[in-house]
Amino acid sequence: MRLRALSWMMAALLAAVTAPAGAAMILKMNLAQLTDRADAIFRGEVLSAEPGKIAIGGGTLPTVTYRLRIDEAFKGTFEAKENASPEVEITMLGTFKTTARSGGQTRLSSSLPEVPELRVGESYVLFTTAPGASGLRAPVGLGQGSFRIYAGENKSELAVNELNNLGLFDGAGSAQRGAPGIEGPVTYTRLATAILTQLGK
Repeated sequence: MRLRALSWMMAALLAAVTAPAGAAMILKMNLAQLTDRADAIFRGEVLSAEPGKIAIGGGTLPTVTYRLRIDEAFKGTFEAKENASPEVEITMLGTFKTTARSGGQTRLSSSLPEVPELRVGESYVLFTTAPGASGLRAPVGLGQGSFRIYAGENKSELAVNELNNLGLFDGAGSAQRGAPGIEGPVTYTRLATAILTQLGK
């Protein structure tokens, strides 16, 4: 019973940090909607990931606190350290199911499939919610607001979210939209340009 109650609390908490009041827990969104709903949008490299816990409703839920270096800020305010790039910490619900080292990097993943997976040493463009009363944050639309950056052919940088960018440029309000339902990685340059266009920059 206790485990079931905690599971319901976790679902409710995810709904609270990922969707506006009255909305479904996970709403399919295009780039315009992701941009509008995000409190902060930035590109950053994951520097560390630490497990933790949060007390709620008489029980505790697992969390992961990610520390990221801000490499490009699109929306939001970030404090720069002296002679260093600004950093941000994001605490999300989740647990590590595996920890493995590869070279000098540590790979950490979440056992909760609905929570985006961020790996230490890799870069992402994140659209994040504002911290709630509990201090928890999450990518807008969960995996929709988490874009992994990786090297493609000819050393070009590509960006893809956990929905394989499905519907990213759909809708009349979405800048640089393609054909409805188009999916697959896009260049980082295209994504960054589209974000700036949505923000009127």
